[in-house]
Amino acid sequence: MYQPTPRPPTPNGYAPCPRCLATVIWCVTAKNRVPLAVDPDRDPAGNQAVRQDHTGRWLTRQLTRERPTPEAGENLHPLHRLTCPTPAPRTTRPTTTRTRHGVRPVRWQR
Repeated sequence: MYQPTPRPPTPNGYAPCPRCLATVIWCVTAKNRVPLAVDPDRDPAGNQAVRQDHTGRWLTRQLTRERPTPEAGENLHPLHRLTCPTPAPRTTRPTTTRTRHGVRPVRWQR
């Protein structure tokens, strides 16, 4: 039976940023488990509430209107992509458009 290779583990904890090589905290979002890099320095103006769970995993959630302040064990950190000196390159859409070469015939035209 074929077993696909497992995905690499989500980066979690202190690690370098792949673009600027600064030390960041790799967290996963509490809702969707998406990896997210935050700056390791606490900032009261940050919008990410970061905490470490009992297994040592770093979790983050964005402050919302329903939960606007950090809760027990959470600290505010800014997103690293907002402070990264080497931002991600901008992607542009291709300028070429599809051209229509013909129409697929329907069953009665074959």
